[in-house]
Amino acid sequence: MASFSSFAQNTAKDYFVNGNNNFKAARYAEAIKDYDQVLKQDPNHAVTLTNRGIVKDRLQHYHDAIQDFNKAIAAEPAYTKAYLSRGLSRYNLKDYRAALLDFNEGIELNPKDARAYNNRGLTRYGLKDYRGAINDYTKAVSLNAKYAEAYYNSGVPKYNLGDKAGACADWAKARSLGLRDAEVYLKKYCK
Repeated sequence: MASFSSFAQNTAKDYFVNGNNNFKAARYAEAIKDYDQVLKQDPNHAVTLTNRGIVKDRLQHYHDAIQDFNKAIAAEPAYTKAYLSRGLSRYNLKDYRAALLDFNEGIELNPKDARAYNNRGLTRYGLKDYRGAINDYTKAVSLNAKYAEAYYNSGVPKYNLGDKAGACADWAKARSLGLRDAEVYLKKYCK
């Protein structure tokens, strides 16, 4: 990963830390201002570009977020988080084919990221590739057996393919792991 230049290290680091703290506190405008300050000093800092893109994604400024992820990838082509984050912004824009390419690249760079498989599963579901989605959710839970969201997500394509028992088992597992939203599907489809 790109490091801050030694001349501006303290100032850039301070802004970076402040930006992260503002992001965690959902003070998104302040986080962007802090990240902008870092990027004035180090315009190719991939982590900062990615973090700023994630903030923009949270603000639903998906195109602006993608621009930041593009810059991060240009600065550091092997930075997995930039690909996965760009994939989410593209998913949010319903650009499923482009999102799929990003998730594929992210998974190639880090094949042990359960969240990447879950998100690729969402994308494949958006493309109506239900079996591909199920395979990705299955891989996600094989990497993290307590990944409630992946169990929850897996239920829908299983149900769509006629596997009611498998869908209900996944939703029950998601509920047992604390995902309350699964209760709605259990009550509606698994009587």
